[in-house]
Amino acid sequence: MLKRTVSGAVFVAVVVGFFLLRENVDARLFQILTGFFQIVATVELALALKRFIGKARACVLFVYAGLFSPVYCLGEYLISGVSGVVLALCLTALFVLIISVLALVDKAGLKKWSLSIFGLVYPSLLILFTLLACDLKNSFTALLLIFVISPCCDTTAYLVGSAIGGKKLCPKLSPKKTWSGAIGGLFGAIIGSIVVYFAVRPVINFFSPVLFFALVGLVAGVLTEVGDLFESFIKRKAGIKDSGNIMPGHGGILDRIDGMMFAGVFICLAFLLV
Repeated sequence: MLKRTVSGAVFVAVVVGFFLLRENVDARLFQILTGFFQIVATVELALALKRFIGKARACVLFVYAGLFSPVYCLGEYLISGVSGVVLALCLTALFVLIISVLALVDKAGLKKWSLSIFGLVYPSLLILFTLLACDLKNSFTALLLIFVISPCCDTTAYLVGSAIGGKKLCPKLSPKKTWSGAIGGLFGAIIGSIVVYFAVRPVINFFSPVLFFALVGLVAGVLTEVGDLFESFIKRKAGIKDSGNIMPGHGGILDRIDGMMFAGVFICLAFLLV
């Protein structure tokens, strides 16, 4: 319990520190944190898939992990007129080609090929939306929601589920999760989102900002829970308990940002529209 508390506190301190650097030094610094999450999470997934896809394809995923975020930033800040999103997607397409050629050369089956392609898409393309959120008009608010809603959802789900219990949500994937916890988590996500609105008071193009933030909290909360179950499915298939051990008591980075990634996609798209 002590290890879990300490590592959780360190995680929060690092995130808060990068928010402060973003606001007081350079907004682009936050992409360093996001890029770190992308690299470590992709490496963790590659290690989990290694026994299914082989060392060669795992090494390809390692290289892809290290290139993705720097290539995005290169497009955003060094090459005039070229979008980081375009370069990142082009990099992904290139590695899809590399994986496909490798599969043809060593006559790998469809399973190895598809799992390798999956390692290119998840988690990097989901985290791409968090990288993109760094450049939005209301980027601070969007990023704050990404990093607030998911923990609020998870914490409230745990507290409500522990207190009430009841029918299991998805016992084959996550035996401890209950329907009461899932519903409680959604309320926590909505409350967290509304608190962010009143703390920041951003200007958005929507007739009722409070309603907008409540809806964002609701949908992002659902996606947080979906993302958590999705990663549980991956771990069960891979036969592992945690994605890594970088955070004692919590597991890996992928264990911490699984729901956050799914929620981040929606939050980024929502703020692109307002």
